[in-house]
Amino acid sequence: MPLNKVKTDQVPWDLKSEDEKHQKEPWKLKKGKEYVTIEKNKNERGKFNLQKNEERVLSLTALQARLTYHQLIEFGYKLQK
Repeated sequence: MPLNKVKTDQVPWDLKSEDEKHQKEPWKLKKGKEYVTIEKNKNERGKFNLQKNEERVLSLTALQARLTYHQLIEFGYKLQK
């Protein structure tokens, strides 16, 4: 995705506990039987862990996590409450 088209919309981890739409992690996006889980990496500050279904865990930077979240939404995944 070109940098001039980077989405700046909020992602769940931008929200504070006082916000109406705040959700605790891990954040689960679901589409049919598939799901993707995103959570903050507890060992490396500023990094996120992403896991699809029960596959291996990927470590992402904050920007990669943000872009991936928006791509998943565009692909039809829905954030679970």
